[in-house]
Amino acid sequence: MEHYFPNVPGLGNVAVSRHAQDRMREDGIGESTFRDALTEGETIADGHDVVWREKHGIRIVILRKPEPFAGAMLVKTVYRVDGAASLKPARRI
Repeated sequence: MEHYFPNVPGLGNVAVSRHAQDRMREDGIGESTFRDALTEGETIADGHDVVWREKHGIRIVILRKPEPFAGAMLVKTVYRVDGAASLKPARRI
């Protein structure tokens, strides 16, 4: 699996943590589905430090400035969400 995505629209450089890669395997999320959600998913702010990308029932949780910061945002985790049970945040960007 690719673990670094340069120039993601609206985000910039994004690295994918090993935990997120493991979760993708556990949930049976393919790399093309992940890439589509990352590059074309709806962006949802969750505070100042976290943003989600969501598409096709896949939610990607991204840290805007992980510590230590190495010039890229970090995908902390990835998981499937049930459309009926998903939370709707107050602010979309």
